Amino acid sequence: MHLSALGAARHKRGLSELLCALRAHAATQSDVLALLRHASATVAPCQPRSEGAPSRSGLARGYTVSTRSESVAAARSTVDSYLEVPGGRVPYTAELRFLGGPDAPIPTMPCYRTIDSTGQDVPGAHIPHPLSQDLALRMYGAMARLQTMDTMFYEAQRQGRFSFYLTCQGEEATNIGSAAGLANNDMVFAQYREQGVLLWRGYSLDQFANQLLGNALEPGKGRQMPIHYGSPEHAYQTISSPLATQMPHAVGTAYAYKMDRQPRVAVTYFGDGASSEGDAHAAFNFAAVLGAPCLFVCRNNGYAISTPAHEQYKGDGIAGRGPMYGIPSIRVDGGDVRAVYNAVVEARRRALGLGLGGQSGGQQQHPHKGGAGGGLVMEPAAAGGGGGAGQAAAAAAGPGPVLIECMSYRSGHHSTSDDSTRYRTSEEMRAWRARDPVARFRSWLGAQGWWDEVREAELRRSTRQEVLAALDRAAQVPKPPLSDMFTDVYAPMAATAAGGGGAAVAAGSGEGLGLGLLPHLAEQREATLEFARRHPGVCPPDVPLR
Repeated sequence: MHLSALGAARHKRGLSELLCALRAHAATQSDVLALLRHASATVAPCQPRSEGAPSRSGLARGYTVSTRSESVAAARSTVDSYLEVPGGRVPYTAELRFLGGPDAPIPTMPCYRTIDSTGQDVPGAHIPHPLSQDLALRMYGAMARLQTMDTMFYEAQRQGRFSFYLTCQGEEATNIGSAAGLANNDMVFAQYREQGVLLWRGYSLDQFANQLLGNALEPGKGRQMPIHYGSPEHAYQTISSPLATQMPHAVGTAYAYKMDRQPRVAVTYFGDGASSEGDAHAAFNFAAVLGAPCLFVCRNNGYAISTPAHEQYKGDGIAGRGPMYGIPSIRVDGGDVRAVYNAVVEARRRALGLGLGGQSGGQQQHPHKGGAGGGLVMEPAAAGGGGGAGQAAAAAAGPGPVLIECMSYRSGHHSTSDDSTRYRTSEEMRAWRARDPVARFRSWLGAQGWWDEVREAELRRSTRQEVLAALDRAAQVPKPPLSDMFTDVYAPMAATAAGGGGAAVAAGSGEGLGLGLLPHLAEQREATLEFARRHPGVCPPDVPLR
């Protein structure tokens, strides 16, 4: 629309006068900017007036603008209502009130589920990605195999066949449901109770057994603890014992995917105990600020070894923290494999900025179609303090992290080094074992007519035989020699000889060892072997020296 020449001149003069008024009323440069933003929205463009209405400003017929006093008043009202800070825009309040605590509790985040504890469908459950028969049977087969494998490996450790083991009993649904919701090339940064993710991706029972026994076929050559798996071909980073160290690594990887425009996410698993580590908080904030497509999957199983959850945190669990960081979050029944699966599929879509409720993106394992309707309701990023409003909008519009808290229970001991009856009652353990997620899903499959006791018995029998055979084969493989301590640790090196005028010591010189070691490393290797020869008790009899 065009103003007449007279109207344009008056409009320009009015803006000039308004700017003078703004400077008079604004205390700081940020106030001026805020007032200008409001003034520009108020004064221009001019609004059409109704035919025959008198013009208050004397502008061309058919147009009107607010008077200067009205604009200044409205602009001042905006500045007085909101605080503009570098971190965002927050509203003022005259009420002295604290959020949280007994006098003003924050609502508890609900727990999403689709199958109840008896294996029946929850009426009205929102299931954007229903399970096909094929996918459901694959998921149950993996859960049952995982449960049987865990039981037998645990018993094998008690027999002295290897030194250490951790089960994920009671958390099979969290393992398999989340693994099924990912793409096979999504990088996994696990804690130490996610062997089900590897099993789903095709890690064989022989590979599990080789790692547990630390034989020569195991890529780590026995240098890692049992259950510290790692597999590049399965996009599964090697386990590190210290809690939460993997979480910033996952965020960095996710950020690299974002920079390289790769349609992948990084997913990191952690427990309620790990959530108290500083690395967890750094990872949450790092991911939120950078918009890294990282899935944080918390297995809240009630105990950090012997520390119960009520001594671990005071607030609303782990998912309740997410919105405060600007991370969309959801709490899921970790014993409901279908709920976990749907939450992860939707979280992955959100992390990649693909929106919600459509077909599963990038599901290489199961190219099935999701159901109609919108996505699951996840708690949005917090609006308010510290620029939360802007971060919430950004999180909804583009890629970024998502936090999933899977509420579960560790049915077994923490590890083979733990006796959980010392810190929890047998009644509590029995009650939770009665809610076994594998049995719950089996009941649901039976209700669909997809499973029966004959198939159940055959699956358990065949899995037991396969695990025993894998253990026997792994036991027949020789141990890696002690001399391999230096193999794959130090790359072939060249160095400057001391006093040699810069002459290079050839790689592989290593006093004839052929390892490309510097002389002092070769000396350390020989000293290690000599010590083992003199004191044979320090080295297991089945471990050769060379």
